Amino acid sequence: MSEDAIEQLTKAEKQADEMLDEAKKQVRKEQEKSDKRVARFQEEQDEIEEQRKQEIREKYDQEFHNIQEPLNEQTQKEIEQLQAISKEMREKALSLIINKVVNEYGN
Repeated sequence: MSEDAIEQLTKAEKQADEMLDEAKKQVRKEQEKSDKRVARFQEEQDEIEEQRKQEIREKYDQEFHNIQEPLNEQTQKEIEQLQAISKEMREKALSLIINKVVNEYGN
């Protein structure tokens, strides 16, 4: 009878080891699934973040363009006005500037 008890104990130990191994396998599978879900979530968050960055960049690029365009137009008009000044007026203005500098800082 003691042999029977030892045999049953051995069987029970073997079953317990098998159940423990199976439980470990299940834990590994669940951990792998969890790791994959976390990785997928992180990828989605990275994509969302990149999309937000792009939207912000586009928004500020548009705002910059909206500010820059009128300034460019105004500058171009001023350049055209300055280029339209006759040669005689430029020479007269240059002469006045030279006289003023010479009189104030000269001899």
